[in-house]
Amino acid sequence: MSIWRFIDSGPASGAENMAVDEGLLREAVSPGALPVLRFYTWSPPAVSLGRFQDKERAVNAEACQQRGFDIVRRITGGRAVLHCDELTYSVIARSDSDLFPNDILGTYKVIATGLLAGLHELGIVAEMVSRSGRHAGMVKSSPQEPACFSSPSWYELLVKGRKIIGSAQRRVGGAFLQHGSILIGYDPALEAEVIPGGGMRDVVTCIRAELGREIGPDEVKRAFREGFARALDVQFQ
Repeated sequence: MSIWRFIDSGPASGAENMAVDEGLLREAVSPGALPVLRFYTWSPPAVSLGRFQDKERAVNAEACQQRGFDIVRRITGGRAVLHCDELTYSVIARSDSDLFPNDILGTYKVIATGLLAGLHELGIVAEMVSRSGRHAGMVKSSPQEPACFSSPSWYELLVKGRKIIGSAQRRVGGAFLQHGSILIGYDPALEAEVIPGGGMRDVVTCIRAELGREIGPDEVKRAFREGFARALDVQFQ
């Protein structure tokens, strides 16, 4: 059994949330640093941009300003993400940890195993699908940069062919950070308003839609904490 740190840091601004993740990544390079599972939410809602994205193309800044949404840049790559009705997770660990293979794809797969178990704890039947195994025609083309949830990724989790969690990873100095959005709710019209090319209702689902009932972050946190503990044989402190 592995010992991990567990952090539930609650709601914070986009800048604060990204600063904490970046700080935890810096700490993770220390010898003997324990892996971390962190949960957090966003207040106010925010759009996060991948570290290489062009802000002018990736987000509708005027719409965000009108709604009071933050815009923040992540240290991870990938596409723009609207953080609104969701629980965000991050896993931070040394890359030489016994639990994780020392490569990006292997790490994605291990973390996806924990996330899959969290969905199962909620009673949601999901499957892990590699990028090469995605169903043809699921992603529609767009003249703009698409939102994260309309773009394929490695070892993503699909429910009835639809994406429910989006993740991104960064590896530096012997450690890695992977964080991602667990969609509790999904408003495609709102996503399309703030992210050009967003609002892909045909390829995205959420926990509330799959369960057919109201559910809040606390219940989702409990399920995913238990899922990680069970699937990866982890004890949290």
